[in-house]
Amino acid sequence: MKPMFDVPSVPVQRLHERLGIETPVDYPASSLTKPLTAWKMEIDDSPILRYLYRHLRPRRHLEFGTWEGTGVLYCLEECDATVWTINLLEGERFPNGTWAYSSNFSTDESVPGWANKITISDTTIGCQTDAKGFIGRHYLDRGLGRRVCQIYADSRDWDITNYPEGFFDTCLIDGGHRPDVVANDTRKAVKVVRPGGIIMWHDFCPVPEVLESAPTARDVVHAIQRDWDWLRGRMRDLFWVKPSWILIGVHGNANTRELRGGVQDKQKAT
Repeated sequence: MKPMFDVPSVPVQRLHERLGIETPVDYPASSLTKPLTAWKMEIDDSPILRYLYRHLRPRRHLEFGTWEGTGVLYCLEECDATVWTINLLEGERFPNGTWAYSSNFSTDESVPGWANKITISDTTIGCQTDAKGFIGRHYLDRGLGRRVCQIYADSRDWDITNYPEGFFDTCLIDGGHRPDVVANDTRKAVKVVRPGGIIMWHDFCPVPEVLESAPTARDVVHAIQRDWDWLRGRMRDLFWVKPSWILIGVHGNANTRELRGGVQDKQKAT
């Protein structure tokens, strides 16, 4: 499980120490022994994400990539934040035009009427699950849409000029996985997340076995590796949570005082 490049890592059992949080993560033992190639966000990464929201308690959270709203829901259920989240209305597609995210449903299941769908058989339909009626459906089903600002746009076109610097407390980058999109989302996050705030990148797993089998992780890792020096110069701390598919950055340089939240300064201001 040797990383592809020299990225600092923190064992998940010591994540609380790195972030200055008193309580450690209640992490499932099964995930510690599971191969990273068999990882699932909903099972293996969600305890980490929920833990961060629960203890950092952001007031304003930004998320690149809504999909069905699972990640947004973690934040909404663990703290009182308002969430801004961005997704293409038409969803993500591979270069050959096929859907990047889809599921099959039986014809007697409830499917949003305006969802992108195709008839597979008399009893089954296929739906694009990151487009139109499926976007954010999990937080909507739970009646939490009142705390969400859903933005339908290509994140590369998203205009941040009306957002003050430091507007957001936390950010999860989990949208388009192409290196140019990851680079765009990273640069925008750095501009709008406050000093001492947290930026998280999902699908970051710099392990050769994962990179050989998961194109999304490969693209994210390559994007971060390419911009590593630039990014490291803008983060007070930057590390991979091991084992996971999550990279964490604490915004600001070593002398930045925290403004609010659970992250503690590791050195006193001079």
